[in-house]
Amino acid sequence: MKKLLLSVASSALMLGALCACDNSSATLMPGAALVQDQFAIVIADSFKIEARSILNPSVQSRTTTQLLGAIDAPTYGTLRADFVAQLFPSTNIDVTGVELDSVKLQLVFDKDGFVGDSLAPIGFEVYPLSDTLPYPIYSNFPEGTRYASTGFYNANPGPDDCHGTGMFTAVGGAISDENAASSYRFAYANLPTAFGQKILDAFANPATRPLFNSPDDFANDIFPGVYVRCTFGSGRVTRVSDTRLLLYYQKRSMIENDKGELVDSLQHLFSYALVSAPEVPSNTCIDLQMAQSLDQMADSGRAVIVSPAGRDVELRFPIEDVISAYDNATVSTLSLINTMTFTIPADSIANGRGINPPTYLLMVLKKDKDKFFAANKLPDDVTSFTAELNSNTMTYDFGNMRNYLMEMIDKKGSIAADDFTFVLTPVSMVMDDAASSYYAVSSTDQTLSGMSPMIAMPSMVELLPSKAKITLTFSKQQLK
Repeated sequence: MKKLLLSVASSALMLGALCACDNSSATLMPGAALVQDQFAIVIADSFKIEARSILNPSVQSRTTTQLLGAIDAPTYGTLRADFVAQLFPSTNIDVTGVELDSVKLQLVFDKDGFVGDSLAPIGFEVYPLSDTLPYPIYSNFPEGTRYASTGFYNANPGPDDCHGTGMFTAVGGAISDENAASSYRFAYANLPTAFGQKILDAFANPATRPLFNSPDDFANDIFPGVYVRCTFGSGRVTRVSDTRLLLYYQKRSMIENDKGELVDSLQHLFSYALVSAPEVPSNTCIDLQMAQSLDQMADSGRAVIVSPAGRDVELRFPIEDVISAYDNATVSTLSLINTMTFTIPADSIANGRGINPPTYLLMVLKKDKDKFFAANKLPDDVTSFTAELNSNTMTYDFGNMRNYLMEMIDKKGSIAADDFTFVLTPVSMVMDDAASSYYAVSSTDQTLSGMSPMIAMPSMVELLPSKAKITLTFSKQQLK
């Protein structure tokens, strides 16, 4: 352990530098009032941090964004992804004077939201679900659920069921000059017109129209949802942000011409009858066969993270050693802790397919991981923390862990393994500004509103716990 004791003048400079970093005055910093003799920085880079790679075979689905496709990448493995989705019904469907022309399932995806070959075609097939989706729902669905034995979709749909096929590349389909600049692309599957007519008839019927006001009632009594299955292609997985049912129709009406006369008019229109939404369940069905090299790395003790539904890192944070170091450094002094930060370096794992390290990691107490996601919690900086990858330094910085340290000091003498055993797992940030994507990148005008396990893209990284750094800063005043 390294200790750096600064003189009064030096401490003033250091406090000024720290204040400049967080735009606060020295008088507002914890312990600032104590800095009369010296300011101490303990750079604890000799603490032993124990970490190991553990299997993470399933994750909870907490978002409408799903994966579709298949990819085979050296040093990563083979990933196949299908998805299921309950759809949110519209409460405003035009049924007056309407003659249905065609019905399509539309998949919306970011033009850059893929890993693999942009020109590789993905074939997919759409099936109707045979039952409503469970909640919470996991990526190893249907394994381990009632669907494993009963089946969760109708493999033999009738002529008026939701069933169709489609194919697309990362370029998308039918891009007009007007839409070429858009960040979104679309894929389509043609569905039976009779299926769309069933939706229209149900909306027009006074007895069933109220069901459109309740997504659960609609799913139970009219249409449970869709299963979208990859049928061919192993060169790309695509991030699907929205799933929509489009009705294309003709509408006859009387309109007034230039002479003020009413004439017959025929319009060709379309509407979204059903859409994916955070309020209803959806899930990516993930089948990841990890490369043998990743298992070998993990077996040899290296801290490997793989997503989606691959491997996490279990980390034992040396909080008792940190407390002991602090106690020893502040004997016979009056002291206050300013900050405790934790940074861990990382290495990319070469793969030849553009599979990158995860942008965000969640560090949460292992005992709390499942309920963290189930309860839609946000990091509290006591039992859970997040870090964004710094691509320049290849490090994850989990920020100020002072509140966690203070809580552990209060428990000194009764700290158990559950208090310092964490799991590091890839996550996606859900921002309140969803105009561009449900998975948004944090910025000054966006606020973190949710967090979900990372299923939006394949990722992998090796953490380097032996090079991790815990930095503790505190102010102290020698007792006379």
